[in-house]
Amino acid sequence: MEKIKLEKNNTIFEAGQKADAVYLILEGKIGIFLPTNNSENPDFLLGSNEIFGEMGIISNTLRTAKAITMTNADLVRISKNTFNNKLSTCDPFIMGLIRVLVGRLAEMLKKTQIG
Repeated sequence: MEKIKLEKNNTIFEAGQKADAVYLILEGKIGIFLPTNNSENPDFLLGSNEIFGEMGIISNTLRTAKAITMTNADLVRISKNTFNNKLSTCDPFIMGLIRVLVGRLAEMLKKTQIG
């Protein structure tokens, strides 16, 4: 895990990129932009103590959205290996539930991006 400081308007990752880390927001705002969003307004606005970037790692898929700092931000970057090691210690039922929920959310996002 590493702490990182980013300035406003910094792209953290793009849709279609390999998922290599999960992020915890210590301070600041992060905008999540779905591929169909060409505006300056994020589809989701995240703040302190929220996590993002987890879907691609849990489902072992590419990034489904773009993440941009909307303000200066302090984050903790958790590598894919570290995150997966933490997940491997949780109850198998809970891990299965998490994978099902992430899969359902990914399918729902695909359906909303038609057009």
